[in-house]
Amino acid sequence: MVGHALFSKAEIVDDEHSHEVIVLGPIAVLPSNQKTGIGGTLIQEGLKRCEALGYEFVFVIIGHPTYYPKFGFKPARNCGFELKQFDVPDDVFMVFELTEGKIKTTIKGELKYPKSFF
Repeated sequence: MVGHALFSKAEIVDDEHSHEVIVLGPIAVLPSNQKTGIGGTLIQEGLKRCEALGYEFVFVIIGHPTYYPKFGFKPARNCGFELKQFDVPDDVFMVFELTEGKIKTTIKGELKYPKSFF
């Protein structure tokens, strides 16, 4: 094995509702295999599988601000999402929209990781 990407369930919560989403992280590639496309392939395959399972969004909370946008991730706070469990800058908290146009028409709220992460 030369690389790994973890996709986990989380939720977006507003005052009255919760909506299941996916969070990506960590992703890792052996140093000797970095810069060969393995990380990108893991991300793209994971996104395809999340979409096939019916999820609408995939989030990263500490995503490198120049790497993840290559795959379509964009700043999550600009899209109406919030993160309070972790103190991270706006440019590393990102969202990928699995179904184009969903950000404009679905819920907004706070991304919450399950208790098992703490």
